[in-house]
Amino acid sequence: METTLNPDFSSPRRQSKVAMGIILIKFIRMTIRSFWPVLLSFFIGGRNNSSFDEWLGYLAIGFAAFNLIGSILTYFRFYFHIEKDAIVIDKGLLKRTHTNIPFERIQTINFKQNILHQIFNVVSVEIDTAGAKKSEISIDALKKDEAEAFRAFILAEKDQIIAENAPDLEIAEETVPEKEERILHLTPQDLLKVGVSQNHLRSMGIIFAFVFTTIQQFTDDFTDTVTDQVTQYDSLLPDNNFVLFLISAIIVLIISFLFSLINTVLKYYDLSLSINKNGLKIVRGLFNREEISINKNKVQIISWSENPIRRIFELFTLQIEQASSAEASQLKSKIRVPGSYMEQVTRVVTTVFPAEFFRDEPQFGVSKHLKHRLFFYLGIVPTIILGTILYFNVEWQALYALLLLPAVWYMTTLYQRKRSFELNEELLRNNSGVFGNAHDLMQIHKVQAVRIKQSWYQRRKSLATVQLFTAAGHLSIPFIDLELAQELENYILYRAESDSREWM
Repeated sequence: METTLNPDFSSPRRQSKVAMGIILIKFIRMTIRSFWPVLLSFFIGGRNNSSFDEWLGYLAIGFAAFNLIGSILTYFRFYFHIEKDAIVIDKGLLKRTHTNIPFERIQTINFKQNILHQIFNVVSVEIDTAGAKKSEISIDALKKDEAEAFRAFILAEKDQIIAENAPDLEIAEETVPEKEERILHLTPQDLLKVGVSQNHLRSMGIIFAFVFTTIQQFTDDFTDTVTDQVTQYDSLLPDNNFVLFLISAIIVLIISFLFSLINTVLKYYDLSLSINKNGLKIVRGLFNREEISINKNKVQIISWSENPIRRIFELFTLQIEQASSAEASQLKSKIRVPGSYMEQVTRVVTTVFPAEFFRDEPQFGVSKHLKHRLFFYLGIVPTIILGTILYFNVEWQALYALLLLPAVWYMTTLYQRKRSFELNEELLRNNSGVFGNAHDLMQIHKVQAVRIKQSWYQRRKSLATVQLFTAAGHLSIPFIDLELAQELENYILYRAESDSREWM
């Protein structure tokens, strides 16, 4: 296939010169990860030696020279070009490698930008291929306009190859625009709503884990030091323990809220979601900017959920799970899109799954034994343990532990009522939730395996849990009748094995 490239990628070329700085940072990180025990031993053991500073200086100069030379050589030894419907990469210092990736193997081409990338208007290009354990091709820095031209050319050539190999292939594009169309953009107000409705208990757990881990690094005198400092302010502290507890709880909640809000802004700043002929594209991030392309054929599961606060704002968190490289965590095989309204969720779902797949289907619930089982483990057992502990400290006031039982009973009842699934020839919808609602949608022909599990309790009650596995993750349908579980397994396996469509 002869095509004129603009810019010309047909002859070997290097990356942007900014790549030297990017590679240098990678070398420094790699050196620190590899030699930090040596550096630590020098730092600790060398203090008794008068020549410690001199040795440390030589060591720093040696590492700096090694990293600088290595980054420069890596840059000058890296070439890429396009040849005969394939991307060709030549790289390596002592050991040269020649990589040839045909266009038809390419799944997605994604861009990433850290602060250095953004300053110089370059991007890192990550190319994900079918069957690879990680992104098979990574170009550290290309000018953004060149990278966009590079991606556009490859995807256009790939589409042409597919069309030539399958001329009779019918592609439904009723809901997919010819050009890229942005359907979601998070404004500062939306970001604030997302931050407010985040799981602050999770943030609190992260903060406490960090604090306690840090405390363990200090000496045994840490507790005494804190006690001495707090004692100085005894006169300012309230005598009422409840008031002190309330103030402490408020402070922790404020810190957790700020942590969630800052994390939300850093991760989802200026997030936009667009639809194009191949699927979806997401751009997000403040300091680390990501541009992730999602091929709709690779999407395995679409989920959307809400909690009580998001319900007030009429917002959902949309999650798209796609088949991806096992180690490509930097591109996120499970992509979250917070701040989505129902209109946008519907648009994404009908873009990935044709509208004719959706019909009103009967809803199958789960057994009430699920509620009883959860109540035993989450209500009765904790109440007994907590009550026993309190009894030896406050005696009869341990009865307050019984207040846990009605709360857990109410929550497990809600969960059991909302746990259900719906099924037709094309789609399976899994429903769950307690105070909020969550829904998972999976196309049946993309199921790779079905597993039926039974605990000893389930065997006694003739119940089972069905697990459905895809290339991106799995869904679980718990505590349904064993006969229904077996029928579900047989039906899904039949539909998956008899369907000739590609699943990615």
